Amino acid sequence: MTKETSLVFAPHPDDEVLGCGGYIAKQHSKGVPVHIIVVSNGALGVPKGTSPAIRQQECLAGLAHLDIDNVLFWDYPDGAVPLSGDILHDYRRLVSEIKPTHLLLPNPQESHSDHIRVTRGVLNALEGQWQGTLLFYETIHPAPVVNYTVDITSEFGAKLLAIQSHASQLKQFDYVNNIQTLARLRGIHANNVAGAEAFLLYEWDGTYQHFFETRPFISVIVRANDIDYLRHALSSLTRQTYEQFEVILVWFGDYSPSLKDFEVLDIRLVPGKASRSFNLNEGLRHARGEYIAFLDQDDIFYPQHLASLLAEIHGQPKVDIVYSGCKVIACEKQDKRIKLKKVMEVMNHVWQAGRLLMGNLIPLHALLFRSGVFRTYSFDETLEVYEDWELLARLSLSHFNFVHLDEISCEYRIFNDNQDQSYTQVHENKGYLAHRETVLAKILKQMEVSHLEQIASIVKDLGTEHVHLSTQLAKQTKQQQNEIGKLNYQLAQFQGVEQLLTQACLDIGIEAGGREGIAQLIGRTLPQQTLFSIILPVYNTDPALLSQTLLSLRNQAYSAWELCLVDDGSDRAETQQILQALQNDPVIAERLHFHRRDTQGGIVAASNDAIKLATAPYVAFLDHDDRLHSDALLILALKLQQQDYTLLYTDSRMIDHAGKVMHTYHKADWSPETLLHINYVNHFTVVKRDVLNQLGGLDYDGAQDWNLLLQLTHLPDEQVCHVRQALYEWRATKGSLAYQSGEKSWAFKTAKLALKDHFTHRALENISITANKRAGGCICQWRSSLAPVDIIIPTHSNLRGLKIAISGLLQQTDYPQFRIIIIANRCLEPVRDYLDTLQSHPQIEILVNDDEFNWSALNNQGVLAGENPNLLFLNDDIEIKHPTWLRNMSRYLSLEGVGAVGATLFYPNGRLQHNGIETDPEWIARNIDEWGTKNPLRLTRNVSAVTGACLLTQREIWEKVERFEERLAVYYNDVDFCLAIRHHGLRIVQANDVELTHHEKATYGSDDNPKKQALSLKEINFMMEKWTEQLTERYKPRYEVQAQKTRILQVPNG
Repeated sequence: MTKETSLVFAPHPDDEVLGCGGYIAKQHSKGVPVHIIVVSNGALGVPKGTSPAIRQQECLAGLAHLDIDNVLFWDYPDGAVPLSGDILHDYRRLVSEIKPTHLLLPNPQESHSDHIRVTRGVLNALEGQWQGTLLFYETIHPAPVVNYTVDITSEFGAKLLAIQSHASQLKQFDYVNNIQTLARLRGIHANNVAGAEAFLLYEWDGTYQHFFETRPFISVIVRANDIDYLRHALSSLTRQTYEQFEVILVWFGDYSPSLKDFEVLDIRLVPGKASRSFNLNEGLRHARGEYIAFLDQDDIFYPQHLASLLAEIHGQPKVDIVYSGCKVIACEKQDKRIKLKKVMEVMNHVWQAGRLLMGNLIPLHALLFRSGVFRTYSFDETLEVYEDWELLARLSLSHFNFVHLDEISCEYRIFNDNQDQSYTQVHENKGYLAHRETVLAKILKQMEVSHLEQIASIVKDLGTEHVHLSTQLAKQTKQQQNEIGKLNYQLAQFQGVEQLLTQACLDIGIEAGGREGIAQLIGRTLPQQTLFSIILPVYNTDPALLSQTLLSLRNQAYSAWELCLVDDGSDRAETQQILQALQNDPVIAERLHFHRRDTQGGIVAASNDAIKLATAPYVAFLDHDDRLHSDALLILALKLQQQDYTLLYTDSRMIDHAGKVMHTYHKADWSPETLLHINYVNHFTVVKRDVLNQLGGLDYDGAQDWNLLLQLTHLPDEQVCHVRQALYEWRATKGSLAYQSGEKSWAFKTAKLALKDHFTHRALENISITANKRAGGCICQWRSSLAPVDIIIPTHSNLRGLKIAISGLLQQTDYPQFRIIIIANRCLEPVRDYLDTLQSHPQIEILVNDDEFNWSALNNQGVLAGENPNLLFLNDDIEIKHPTWLRNMSRYLSLEGVGAVGATLFYPNGRLQHNGIETDPEWIARNIDEWGTKNPLRLTRNVSAVTGACLLTQREIWEKVERFEERLAVYYNDVDFCLAIRHHGLRIVQANDVELTHHEKATYGSDDNPKKQALSLKEINFMMEKWTEQLTERYKPRYEVQAQKTRILQVPNG
């Protein structure tokens, strides 16, 4: 039988104590040989100019407290521990000599790059070379997944002395408190002992395992034969902000490359040959990644390249390929140096399959592929060049789904003697264009040739427009960077004040430093009478996740809370152990109201039982696997000091099973009409207990939070507080709504019932509720009131547009009662002649206005000429597509509290033009012409304003706000009107189910003369003076995406 031997790899001096000091002391006391390898020199942990030898001395002193002296220091650079090269031989040699049965490594989900590289490097080196027990340890933060705990109560004193030996580190980090807190937390898992260490235990058979499955793995295939070029490509890989990738280097040079400078990368060298396609396919044969990227030796990635592309594709299962924009740079090689000459062009084209007929406009290294694409497809090895173009065309024609990321994230470098030549001319000089017909012939076998010219023309127009917009965006970005510089200066000043406050906290006994200490100081100044009852239903919760939830509550800076916890009949022993341990927790026990149900009743039953235990004036809802920011209750308490709110909610983050942030959700302010289509509020929600009890508690299992908010939609803005800070972390565990909405179809069915009940209580009829497959949530419809409408259309010289608009109203609109009022403003003769033909139509009235163009005055004139209760302001450049458009708009206007409704407008080419208006004190307003990341804007919702090109309101509201402001003749009159409506406590709705085509500028024309530009400036100043504070945008939600979806590491039960 093999003798048990433990081998510990510590990335830095002190990690062996932090992560497994108690375990190795216990093993040593049992006579088990323990070997320690300290991989790096720890130089970054001491002040500049101080010898890193002090770290080794501290390490030896610390291990002496554990009675361990078998330690080796490898002296690799701190912060740059290699992933390839000699270190792999060192790993293999040492394991061969020591023959350990147990390897102890940093947990795969540690955040420190050296920790990740050590674990990954050891496992790469030992693949197929060693079998045994892997114990992944945690250092200063609890690992999200553990399955093995060790009681270190007896050894904890020695561990504490060991870490105290690292004096240089204790000056910077509170390691003593860290290990005490973590030991207590893990002690709860280990049968409630005083202290424990936790590990992820894995019995490894030496076969390839992706131990880093919480983040997707990328294979980057590089083909090269010249080390001078290759250095630049590999250097760009070392700078990637996303490091979870391998490099498959297909080398076809005449000599063996020296990769010593790039051992920080996980590089595998594969022999290639002088064939472009063969080398790409050879790289694919060796790739292990979930995603595939390509990089030629003379091109580079920008630091965010892999991270940005991954964020775009990973959460969208239907997307197969994503690509970004790319700069084409003319370069010159001088000896071993690369000199950049100029930008030849920017290739950043929106996706359209037909583009590939006119050539490849997507460089290969700008793309990221799912590896599954290459299970049945590969590069055509009969082609000498354009193998990437041919493959992309084939994939496109085979209905693979491409998505474009509008971001410049890489460079395509061209080395040519003539720097003034275009990209196409360079290819011609290299003889590439002679192969174009060969590739086209292959492509055209799968397509109809007749489509070529049509598609190519469309693509060319789109490309020109997109490049122009990209240039404008770059200019705006530069301006924003200047503003960031100013803010950084202010931040430095604030940090000085923070240091003074930290010292003040220490003086009054608050030991926490920095922001945490200041928060506790503020918390002590607030009333200490219990303010919040935290409602926490629990059922068989993962003990690690439940511990994190409870720890986040325990660490609140504001202490005036109680915990109302109901166990919904859990039968999982580990969950019950944690709940029992709470009775003795020095912080939670005195605040705990606990009840255990005999049988599982579901989240509504358990939550209602918890609400019955509540005594505080406010009730806050916390899910059993989520986390609160440490300042959450403090910030809410401060808000309640300022005003007595009925409902409060915060922004939130979604985190994966490992606790890593997937995205931050910045929510809209109080939006009752948005809530009719999606529960955008969700977490963190706090409501007055009295109000909740009056409503009868929660209902509709799975949609209980949405149902509660629907019952509160009558609340005015001043009764609702939206805290624009992410104070809640929503856990995306497998099977949760956070992870994937489709996981709980039963929740959608329940939500439909809750919505239908709500609409019924509002006396709405013919209710229809379907899933919004484009954005989440629901599409809700009900019978419209169909009140008579005056449709007001100013016109000047747009004869064609006017004819289309009138035809659409009279022949395509199925609304029963409307009257068209046309205001003819200085019309040209052809328009006057057409208007004469309309004079006798019973639904049309024509007014003449020969004053200078004033959009506000023209529309006001039209209103005064009519008498119907509803008013629709419509441009003469609007084209109607769907008969029910006006019925759908009036549906929302009939809701109590709604003052105006806008339509979704598209350009004639199908591109989105208006999806509501966002406002800002700096630049007044602009059309929202996007759906937003993760499509939060692709639904009917409340907005700040809507365009006057199609705006529905009521006559009495127009009178209440005292008409359109005629001092705004051309610009911002619609925005001013909407702001005035909101000033009277009414809301604006953007109807996403009303789609019209807008031939913009046809009514008034372009802004390209000095007189119009001067008028624009005047009206901007007017808006700033009138609406300064009200211009702050409140209704545009957005997702700040870090990583869209992650996978959960599969581990054995232990």
